[in-house]
Amino acid sequence: MLYPDVVDVQDSREAENQIILNLHVPAGLDYFSGHFPNMPVLPGVVQIHWAVHYAAQYFPLVGGFTSMEHIKFQSLVLPDAKLALSLHWSAEKQQLEFSFSNSERKHSSGRIVFGKDV
Repeated sequence: MLYPDVVDVQDSREAENQIILNLHVPAGLDYFSGHFPNMPVLPGVVQIHWAVHYAAQYFPLVGGFTSMEHIKFQSLVLPDAKLALSLHWSAEKQQLEFSFSNSERKHSSGRIVFGKDV
């Protein structure tokens, strides 16, 4: 199980259908262990999980996961990183767009599509 609450949310900025969370990713997180030996990085699956977890706190995500689109991991997230997690919800399209970045680069981005429960 992935526990995003061990990440330090330092502050947030909200606008209509959008939120930006400033995060501190502590070096001691278990997610860094073994991924990769001698060069710990935050796994992509954890980044996607955190995007959905935090989005569910701010937006009415309806239905279950349908697909992921345009997922890109452009730069490694290293221990002790300070990141901005940008989330944009389109209720009309049932899509969550996310990106993790800092002042120097984008680390990851993509779109997660939700569908109606069957």
